[in-house]
Amino acid sequence: MKRSVTLRRYSRVILANNTGPIFAPEVSTSTLQRGCQTSCLLPSIVAVAFRLTYVEEQCIKLLRMDMSKDLVAASATPLVLAILAEGDSYGYAIIKRVAELSGGHLQWTDGMLYPVLHRLERQGLVAAKWSTSENGRRRKYYRITKEGRAQLAAQRQQWQVMDGTLRGIWMKACTV
Repeated sequence: MKRSVTLRRYSRVILANNTGPIFAPEVSTSTLQRGCQTSCLLPSIVAVAFRLTYVEEQCIKLLRMDMSKDLVAASATPLVLAILAEGDSYGYAIIKRVAELSGGHLQWTDGMLYPVLHRLERQGLVAAKWSTSENGRRRKYYRITKEGRAQLAAQRQQWQVMDGTLRGIWMKACTV
């Protein structure tokens, strides 16, 4: 018996169809039937969504994994700096943005984020100021400094070298 699975936007899944597996944001069929703006959707998922009438459960693989603490720690500084390069933010919003960017793989806590923010503040890479939000709460907002932008550029280059190195060896391993 084939069971239909409702697809919802913003979760990440791998769908297997007649063209092979794809990785794309899920889209509910009702959203597509309503004629939603497709500018927010990847063209490939729009084309695929119209061809799929059902998705069998074994064709869906939720992307969950345990992340190494070393990898999480190594990526914390460039992640925080990159998020602050998008605009000023406060702790809880940064935690939520990390979860969003990682598709839920990285679930930071206050105890993980605030030591990073305080270290970056001591190093002069971020600056902080207390401010009152729209709802009247006092929050400490962080912004990236000029030095922080330079550090982010340097770290981006380092991560690109690391990414290229790993992709190269993994691609070679897949063809052997």
